[in-house]
Amino acid sequence: MYLPGPDQPLTKRLSFLGKYLRESFQALLAKHGCTLPTWAVLNTAEATPGLPQVQLAERIGIEGPTLVRHLDRLCAEGLVERRRDELDRRIVRIELTDVGQKGWAELKDVTTSMESRLTRYLSEDERLALSAAIDSIYRALEEAHDFDRN
Repeated sequence: MYLPGPDQPLTKRLSFLGKYLRESFQALLAKHGCTLPTWAVLNTAEATPGLPQVQLAERIGIEGPTLVRHLDRLCAEGLVERRRDELDRRIVRIELTDVGQKGWAELKDVTTSMESRLTRYLSEDERLALSAAIDSIYRALEEAHDFDRN
């Protein structure tokens, strides 16, 4: 694995870190029979029960047709279900089934384990600072994105 040094641009360091983090998390999830897209759907559906399918795709950062393929598979596995909104039948809401809740409970431990691995050398103050820095970087990217669109 190539690790850019502290003399390299922050953009490069964060890009490589993100790639390495994704690969590491995917490998850990695979040991539990899960993929990153499955984890993302279950994580989001558990946190926001009944979220419309369109918003679910936005929150996990994938296109609608890609989400549909994942949802088809997860529905067939009995992990999630689609429900039409009672007031607006055009809206499809996504919820975990009882089996999905059980599966998510197991994956939650995997997520906790991964986070512990990532932060084991950080103090509580450093964890809080890292969290704040990540939020600030997201805000800066959003502002840059908004600026570029205008």
